[in-house]
Amino acid sequence: MTIEEIESILNLLFRYGFEAVIAGVIVFFLIKFFLPGYLSQKGKNLATQEDIESITVKIEAVKSGYAEVLEEVKSNNQLKIAAIEREKTIKKEVYMEAAEALTKAQNMIVNFSNLSFSEEKITAEFSSEAGKIAKVQIVGSSETVKAVTTIMSSIGAATLSLMLDRSSLLERKNLVTIKEKHQGKSRAEVERYISIMKNLNLQGNSDQGLWDTINRSIDYENEQIDEYQTELDALWEIQNREHLEYVKKCMDTFFEISALLPDVVLAVRNELDLDISPDIFLDIYNENLVKGKVAFNDFLEQIKNA
Repeated sequence: MTIEEIESILNLLFRYGFEAVIAGVIVFFLIKFFLPGYLSQKGKNLATQEDIESITVKIEAVKSGYAEVLEEVKSNNQLKIAAIEREKTIKKEVYMEAAEALTKAQNMIVNFSNLSFSEEKITAEFSSEAGKIAKVQIVGSSETVKAVTTIMSSIGAATLSLMLDRSSLLERKNLVTIKEKHQGKSRAEVERYISIMKNLNLQGNSDQGLWDTINRSIDYENEQIDEYQTELDALWEIQNREHLEYVKKCMDTFFEISALLPDVVLAVRNELDLDISPDIFLDIYNENLVKGKVAFNDFLEQIKNA
């Protein structure tokens, strides 16, 4: 308290009395020390409340904005997931059809060994299915497309090679068919002459010239039959040997192409998230492939030794 303040209190004491002075002193101290602090604290409280309200508004705005962003991200993710599932569904359909077409292509290689089938019949069904395999190039990954293209190229090259080798077998088969027809006609002629001879006997015809003519005709036709048979035996010997070699080539080609199939299967399974251990799959597949080769080779040995 300063000198001036003390003097002011003494003047009040002499002028208004002791009680008034005490009251004044109390008021004085309230005004000087408590009221400024109180007002200052009130101001701080008011400012703090206003800050809190401002911060709360901002927080709510951020929360609202975050919720909107989160909802948009969620919606976008759902759309992406739906798109991925649709893509997988389309791919599954394409790959299932392509797998069926590839199986027919492999069977086509085997069917070349059956000379009863025309080349048009063998390749027609596969040609109608080729479009299913072509779809793989639209929806497939680079790994899948490469694997499918590789096996299709091998099938194409094998088809040309097998068709070329098959042509000589077909020509010989046609020649055999022609000679068998001629031989059949000669046999029919022999039977016809024998029938004439029976009728002549029944009629009691003793014309020796007629009988000699008929006998010479029968001898000629029998000679023709024997010649055709000799030619047929030679043709069949060559045909059977070369046909067996051709069958082996067809099956070897089939197994070679089959060895390319795991690359296609594993690429597709990887693309569709169908988990399988490549090593386990290859072990299973190759084991069955080896069994198939062994069974076929045993079959060939049985034919050769028959």
